[in-house]
Amino acid sequence: MSSANLIGRGGFKNAHPGWLTLASHIPTTGLGSIPHQKVIVKRPFIKIYPPSGPSAGTYKVGHYTVANKLSKQFKEANVLYWVNLPLDPTYAFVNCCVAAFSNPPPFEIPCLHFIHARLALSFLPGQMIVTKPGAKPCSVHAVFLLEELIPGGQDAFMKFIHNMDCDPLLDPSEDGYNTALFLAFTQHIQYEKTGGLAYISDYQGV
Repeated sequence: MSSANLIGRGGFKNAHPGWLTLASHIPTTGLGSIPHQKVIVKRPFIKIYPPSGPSAGTYKVGHYTVANKLSKQFKEANVLYWVNLPLDPTYAFVNCCVAAFSNPPPFEIPCLHFIHARLALSFLPGQMIVTKPGAKPCSVHAVFLLEELIPGGQDAFMKFIHNMDCDPLLDPSEDGYNTALFLAFTQHIQYEKTGGLAYISDYQGV
C-alpha cells in the first residue's frame, strides 16, 4: 500500500481503502458476509523525526517489524472485541426501563454499535519470524486491521466525548448533540453496572 490511496493518517495509524472476500467460514452478518466488501485497512506506523527533534513539525513514516506490528494490531483487535461487553448491558437496562412504561419515551433513543473489526494476516511461505520470545517461528509476512467502512466518510465523522472529559464535546445547537448526550448517559450506566470498574470513553463515529 502506498500513500497515493491513503484515506487518513492519525497519530499512530494509516488508513487505506480495501476490499474483503472470504473463501470459507463466511459469517451471516458483519465483515466478510458479502463478497468484495468495502473495508478500511489500518496499520500502525512510527514517526521518525529529524535530528533537530519533534519541534521541527515534520517527520518521516517508518514501519514496525512484523512481530511488533502483530502484537500492536492484536491488542487493538482484542479491545474492539471486548468493548461490546459494557455496551450490551447498557442497552438491556434501557430496554428494561422502556418496557416498564406503557408509553414510549418522548425522545428517540440512538441505536448504536461499535464497528466490526478483524485481524488479517498475510503469510509468505519460506519466511519465518518469531512473534515473541519463546514462541515458535511462523511465516507471517504482514498484519492489517480491517474495520467496517463508516458511511458518510470523514465529513460525517465526529467526536462525541473526549477521553479526558465526561461532558459532550458538542454544543446543544450542533448536529449529533443528542447522541453525545446519550453516550454520556451510557458511561454512567456502565460505571454502575461494573461496580465502578470500567466505562467506555473517547466516543467517536457517526
